[in-house]
Amino acid sequence: MALAFVLKLIVGFLLIYIHDATYGSSELSHDGQTFMQEGKILNEVFYESPKSYLQLLTGIQEPVDFAYRTEYWAPGDLTIINDSKNVIRLHSLIHFISFDQEAIHLAIFCLIALIGFKLIYISFRKYFVIDSKLSFWVLLLLPTSIFWTSSLMKEPLLLLGLGLLSYGIIKENNWKFRIIILLFALFILIGIKPYVLICLISGLFCYLVVHYFQTYKIWVSIFCAILLILIISPVFKTPKNYIVHNLNRKQFDFVNVGKGGLHVKADTCFYYFQPHQYEYLSFQKNKVALIKPTSAYIMRFGSTQKPVLVHLTPNGEQWEKVYQSMGCSSYIELTPINDSYYQLLCNIPEALINSTLRPFPSDPGSNLKYLAIAEMYLMTLFIFFALKRRRKLDFRERKIVVFLITFALVLLVLIGWTTPVLGAIVRYRFPAQLAVVLALLIIQKPLTHSKWINTL
Repeated sequence: MALAFVLKLIVGFLLIYIHDATYGSSELSHDGQTFMQEGKILNEVFYESPKSYLQLLTGIQEPVDFAYRTEYWAPGDLTIINDSKNVIRLHSLIHFISFDQEAIHLAIFCLIALIGFKLIYISFRKYFVIDSKLSFWVLLLLPTSIFWTSSLMKEPLLLLGLGLLSYGIIKENNWKFRIIILLFALFILIGIKPYVLICLISGLFCYLVVHYFQTYKIWVSIFCAILLILIISPVFKTPKNYIVHNLNRKQFDFVNVGKGGLHVKADTCFYYFQPHQYEYLSFQKNKVALIKPTSAYIMRFGSTQKPVLVHLTPNGEQWEKVYQSMGCSSYIELTPINDSYYQLLCNIPEALINSTLRPFPSDPGSNLKYLAIAEMYLMTLFIFFALKRRRKLDFRERKIVVFLITFALVLLVLIGWTTPVLGAIVRYRFPAQLAVVLALLIIQKPLTHSKWINTL
């Protein structure tokens, strides 16, 4: 564990170096430093007004004007269940003891991630028949996993939530202790990555289907579960439309971030302009004015309402520039969902290809994409190797494998539906890769001629 912690710190400092030396300010992966800086801004509120700080920390009647000091803090529909705000809240607490030292923030986040990893390893270890030390290092050294969970972003907290949930469900403990662990896990997952929790629930659903349909083959049970969802979903129009709308809005927002653009504050709303529309605008310091007729999207800051496309004509009005981005170098085109349930289903193959096989060598992006490509090839080889050496599993092991694979597939589809930036896809899919590797380690036969393993 000590060696693992040192390795995570080294990777964490390497990640910071790569950000500083390689990425521009328009890259999404600058989130870590921005979270820390905005945590500092939130921490300073405590010295101005402890009451306001407590309101911002809890999300109860928080001062709206604070949002305009930061980039990621948004009022409106998203108050407590907003992963960016919750990471900023944690950083603000760490600032009380860190004295603005980035290394202290990094060490705490690496420790949080390592605890989560250890809990996952302890939970699944009894299902591995290969050497325990080898399985530990295989899981820890997954490139995407160790890279992004050694950061100042959301992934270390996500790993802790996954670890607590695994430990609470699988590990045999006192039921009161398990309930406390599970509540803590749900608290973290809902606050950091609620969509990952939804994917976990989907995996648990298939686990229960397999459990209660023991007389049928596993894959037949999974097919029946998916078929049931597809049949029932159109009946309940409100939940279906709500889900499709939110996925559509998430895709819309992410496409705007990927392409880049400008958000300006008008009297009652925000306007969003794409980069190709800048020729219709005049810029003067933090003020923006329209000089030629063009279209724009009306946005409600912090709202999940559907953006409205409007046509604007010059009237001399000046708007305040709120946020401007040049876009991401690894942006790819997605098929728009367009609030259509049918289109959402049609996009599943595209979503899986984007989230599992990309980036391709011909895709846009920096040279770091070749590390992701190499990882994908290694994962493919490991899958073939594990399937060739698979062993016969008992019923409980089969259910766990079904749970892990279902969770991974649902998460990958969700990522592929909404994410048009390859760098973000590589970052977001690490829980799915971790689940697949756990499943492959479970199905493995014991390794022979492993003297080199015993010396590891």
